Amino acid sequence: MVSEGCKVTEIANYFDVSTDTINRNFAAELRKGRAERNISLRQWQLRAAKQGNATMLIWLGKQYLKQSDQIEIATLPPAHKQEKTFTEFCLAAGYPAPYPKQIEMVDFGMSQKGARLLLGSRGYGKTDYVVILGIAYDLYLNHASTNLIITKSKERNAAMLREIANACKQNGMAFEKENSNSLRLVGLHGKDHSVSAVTIKTVTLRGRHPKRVIMDDPVTEDDTSEATRTHVKRVYNEVNKLGHDILIIGQPAHQYDLYADIRGLVKTLEVPHGTIPELDHDLEAQRLAGVDEASISASYFLKVLTEGTAPFDKIRYMDHFPTGGTAVAFIDPSFEGGDYTALTIMKQHMDGVAVVGFTFKKAWNHCLDDMLPYIQKYGVKKLAFETNSLGSMPIDILRRGFGDDVGIIGRKSNTNKHSRIMAAGAYAHLIHLSKQSDRVYIDQTVKYEYKAKHDDAPDSLASCLEWIGLIRGKQ
Repeated sequence: MVSEGCKVTEIANYFDVSTDTINRNFAAELRKGRAERNISLRQWQLRAAKQGNATMLIWLGKQYLKQSDQIEIATLPPAHKQEKTFTEFCLAAGYPAPYPKQIEMVDFGMSQKGARLLLGSRGYGKTDYVVILGIAYDLYLNHASTNLIITKSKERNAAMLREIANACKQNGMAFEKENSNSLRLVGLHGKDHSVSAVTIKTVTLRGRHPKRVIMDDPVTEDDTSEATRTHVKRVYNEVNKLGHDILIIGQPAHQYDLYADIRGLVKTLEVPHGTIPELDHDLEAQRLAGVDEASISASYFLKVLTEGTAPFDKIRYMDHFPTGGTAVAFIDPSFEGGDYTALTIMKQHMDGVAVVGFTFKKAWNHCLDDMLPYIQKYGVKKLAFETNSLGSMPIDILRRGFGDDVGIIGRKSNTNKHSRIMAAGAYAHLIHLSKQSDRVYIDQTVKYEYKAKHDDAPDSLASCLEWIGLIRGKQ
């Protein structure tokens, strides 16, 4: 459309978008279209001149080519300035020359598209070379680039923006706006800045349309709580709605963090300890100084040591709950549907027990019809129901609902829930969990940790083990 002489306002009106959207997202196309228009116009001028009909073409030349009636003196365009390599750019910015693996990390972070994950050993310059110098060099090559950085603190954001601005200035670039939240190169069009930075806890993505988003260390080993991990995953989901150029950088910190969720599912580059020997830390010295082995493993070898962090890490899986024989069951009830009603069905298997479990996001008395088919399918003959504060009323309802084939008793829990679950976890290697269990039951059990938001499934499992005398909960 531009090559045919259309104005940006006309193109924007045709597609029902703003002129800022056209200028911001199609700057290269606009330049190419105008060049094609001008080339075509000059060609038609020459043809018209030969044919003696040039009135309209003279007018078009004045409008688009800035021609005048004065004699135009031909001048040569200025010599093209050779672009710097990334290494030359880093040296000019006052940084050491990058190692080949660091250049590979920068290429992975800046040149590729789509959601991607960069996991690198501590001390390998992921922030310095990929985020700071990578963004600065990208702006050097493409002034129209826009970037959003998401980190855990305002102080970190401000420091990174200062370094990006300094690297750009040392390489001859200028900003019309420069503060602790954003940088804007001179001449940039559109409302998005060259670089913006927000914190992950106060992040607001509404109205932002950056070409690239970088989440730098969204989860760190100093804060791996379930609430933090859930919030980070929520932000990642929102970021995915902004575009398709998303880079996540860091080291794994928890077996169920964002890194674990997307590792291998998106483009992933792993740079563990030993990849850049010149930058490797003395890990033996850290061990002698008392640094935890789990911290060393995650920070340098990109592996989270799970032993002891979740009680059911060593649980075994089986495809199908064994048929034949009889089973017992335990119901941990939800009273108003705020939590889950959890049903654990168990029988002896090999040197331990086989378990199949199900959860229902509603009050116990509203899911009897959901539970009955499982009670019948898996041959449950004895069932215990946690009656804390409920009295005998639930037992009467269950007996009427499940019939005379199932012996039902009420059981009051008078032990500490977390201690009971941890006691069950000590025997996780003897528990065979059927994959026929529903997803929520499996996740609540194998991902259980202290003060987890939902613990109904592991509590039902532990209570069943305690009821039949296989574990003893702490009073």
